[in-house]
Amino acid sequence: KSNGNHRNAELGYHTATLRSVNTSYFVNQDSAEGYSNVQESCLLRYFIEELSPWFDHCDERRHFQLVVPRRAKHCLALRNAVFAVSSRHLCRLPQYTTSRGTVYHGQVLPGLTKSTSVEYMLKCIPELIQFPEIQDPIHQENIMAATVILRQYEEMEEEMEEGEIGNHVYEGVNFLAITQTIIDTMISTPLHHSLATAAYWIAIRQEVYYALTSQRAPQVRFDLERSRNTSVANTMIVFASEVAKWRWGLKQPQEWEKLKAKQHQLHQDYLHELEPILEQNADRARGTMFPIIWYSFDAQVTAIQHLKLAEMILIAESPHLENTRGALHRKTEAQVRTIVLCLCGIASNHPRCQPALVNAIMAITLYGEYFTNQGERDALLGIMNETMEIHAWPMRKAYQSLQRQWDMLDDVEL
Repeated sequence: KSNGNHRNAELGYHTATLRSVNTSYFVNQDSAEGYSNVQESCLLRYFIEELSPWFDHCDERRHFQLVVPRRAKHCLALRNAVFAVSSRHLCRLPQYTTSRGTVYHGQVLPGLTKSTSVEYMLKCIPELIQFPEIQDPIHQENIMAATVILRQYEEMEEEMEEGEIGNHVYEGVNFLAITQTIIDTMISTPLHHSLATAAYWIAIRQEVYYALTSQRAPQVRFDLERSRNTSVANTMIVFASEVAKWRWGLKQPQEWEKLKAKQHQLHQDYLHELEPILEQNADRARGTMFPIIWYSFDAQVTAIQHLKLAEMILIAESPHLENTRGALHRKTEAQVRTIVLCLCGIASNHPRCQPALVNAIMAITLYGEYFTNQGERDALLGIMNETMEIHAWPMRKAYQSLQRQWDMLDDVEL
């Protein structure tokens, strides 16, 4: 009962934030259940076949492939969240673009434009605003699932400059604040239902992504019981979050020592679970810059990548580097480069694990400036181009930033 009171208090606390949104900009909604036309049927199929793996790659029960489409038929917010992220993705991929418009599985979608995703996103907001008042646990977890889907939409929108699109649409609607409020509630007072639990762990992964890409401390309060009784992938994601919190927090040396000891312990504890089925060094003579590393399943890929991301940050930001000679710095940079290349090798060898490339991109954007070899630089840019072309992931800012860093380094006269 105390947990329920805590949850109600938490929901009440956030009500003001959600109610402060100006609802005059919402798009009119069709309240009919089901998928009303060819376009929406295509968007649903695209989500099931192409986008659900982004959410389900650590979930053996595949909630976002199998449960979300059924729930979406009866939940407007969930349905429109699916349509928003699918339409945003489809419009960015050239293989579906023709002179007749977007064509998916032989179906011409003339009504699918770059503004379509915004329209679907805005249709979600009324139910998101009502989240603090929702009592039905099924409806609560539907809104939670819709929220993490919309966070994926936000990740795809990070290329946009402030004021670049649709200010007349977004005026008075602080969409990020709405979704963040629900995410905070999901994490601080989790609902112990199957879909809600899946959404909870996706929210944690998304928070780590935002922390590493925006270089800020993650705003995460973990459910300790869940953290103790979870998968190896989620264990490593939690650890990566702890390292990010240290890196962009106070950076206390004694905390670094604890995290470094925990990294070694995790490596020992999960050594056999994270053993690759094939591992070969890069063949530089043939122009291959990345090692060949194969794992058995996607959750292993996610686990090892997050462990290596954490290890990379701890090495690069070690307090022992202060007031030391150049040799130690050179050794550190070499170790970091090795980890970045390893993460890229894992990603390039697991094309079906869709988030693997994005995890590699996080390493490149954090420490790509350590690379001076042109062959390695070209290989890193190749990973960025692949992520952009295959997954429609925004890379323009990261690409330009990395090029600027390399140009500045190359212009330094010794």
